[in-house]
Amino acid sequence: MFEKRAPRDFGIFKVDCKGSESACNNACYYIKCNAPQDSDANKIVYIGPNGNNGEADTSRVESGCNFNNPVSGSVCTNFPFSQKYSDPTATDWQCDEWPPALHQQPQPFGTRPYANSLRCMPGGENGSLGGKLGNFVIRNGMSRDGYFRVDFLTNIGTANQTKVNSVSVKEPRIADQMVSNSGRPPNLLVVETSYKDLFQCSVKFTRDGDNIFKNVVLSDWQNHDVRTTTDCSIATDGGTCLLKGLPNDLEITRTGALNTKIKFEYAPGLADQNVNNFAWDSETSGNGRGPWTDPASDPNRKPLRYCKVVPGAAANTEDTECWFPCYQTKDGM
Repeated sequence: MFEKRAPRDFGIFKVDCKGSESACNNACYYIKCNAPQDSDANKIVYIGPNGNNGEADTSRVESGCNFNNPVSGSVCTNFPFSQKYSDPTATDWQCDEWPPALHQQPQPFGTRPYANSLRCMPGGENGSLGGKLGNFVIRNGMSRDGYFRVDFLTNIGTANQTKVNSVSVKEPRIADQMVSNSGRPPNLLVVETSYKDLFQCSVKFTRDGDNIFKNVVLSDWQNHDVRTTTDCSIATDGGTCLLKGLPNDLEITRTGALNTKIKFEYAPGLADQNVNNFAWDSETSGNGRGPWTDPASDPNRKPLRYCKVVPGAAANTEDTECWFPCYQTKDGM
């Protein structure tokens, strides 16, 4: 009878964070802030070589770092991050998760006692720490279930000291929702000054003819519908209407008759004054997967659009749905 060999302890890996500062910050945030009561928060249990037949990829998706909607992609190059943080920043950044993908995660993923720490960062820093962990595994000839602990403090003096405070650094950290990642994106925690969670809000309405904007539904930071009684009548091009129900007003501007683009501004008139301020129009595209991503069978779909605009159920109507970045509070604090 064969008995399973006890997992081997490979000791402590004293990480040199030089060139890996953002990823080290993310790891330390998990250890110090997400799971401070977990004595094994700094322990990595190896999944095995070659990602253990897709287990590493599954962890990236389930943690919230990657989308499968409809194809794999990083949340750092998707809405709402890429809307709020425009090119080239959003296109250059990657999502780092801790515990890392080479660590065994509880299955099903939602049974984890602590949320993973996720952060958007320059790809070089993300890959740097991943390479160091991978080299430690290879150098020690580790197999599945082998484990080690990480120490980020012993060699911290080699790192850029302006970047190694896990709480105050500027890289946006994604708040893991501890649910499978599908549909609308998870929120992003921007660790920059006093601003907190960056979420994806939305607006839906029907345009009836040239002037009437009705059946308005706003969706808040919790993805809860906020129905407003406001039906707007905008009789002239350049005219506006305020939609209320979110922490800040959403202004819509008519640019022309039915089937022409509509302009939007959240927290209108507060550019450079309120972090919530965001402006776009119904034809704006970016890096991401918006409300017109699904279904894949729709030949007219435009996944990169911030808005989905299609003919309404009744004649001479048009249905619009837009996604836009927002914060939980009026001032983003």
